[in-house]
Amino acid sequence: MNLLFVLLAIFVFDTAFSHQKKSAETTVLFNKQSNKLEVMHRFYLHDTEHAVQKLFNKKADILDSKQTQQQFAKYVSQQFFARDLSEQALILNNVGYEVDGKFFWVYQEANLPENIQGIKLFNGTLRNLWPTQVNMVNIEGKGKVRTLYFSHHKNWLIAKF
Repeated sequence: MNLLFVLLAIFVFDTAFSHQKKSAETTVLFNKQSNKLEVMHRFYLHDTEHAVQKLFNKKADILDSKQTQQQFAKYVSQQFFARDLSEQALILNNVGYEVDGKFFWVYQEANLPENIQGIKLFNGTLRNLWPTQVNMVNIEGKGKVRTLYFSHHKNWLIAKF
């Protein structure tokens, strides 16, 4: 009986805190066909619901308010930056955002730099709210996929091609 109680307690504790780890995924795509650097940020809708209420106000509604969606997309654009290896900023333009199933997407793009040998990225999105936030960035379209993980005090990270 005690073993059953312990196992049940572990299950309840694990289930209650399993979503406490916050994460987001971004894809940075070097698209040779469009000659653009395309950036696609994917956030769990559950996380964005809590985030907008902390960032903007307690009544913010990411599901039904276009204003809140636009505010969150703007926030993301102010937390994600790209440079080439010579520290030249890659100017990212906001393309759009959408709710898709259990995710909220934010899209950006920049002109594709010629002969780029690597990219330096900063992704601070939601890290100011949750210390456990991990932002994974996959870089595609320049050979093998490279993955960068932004967490804790990791600010600018580099991928070389």
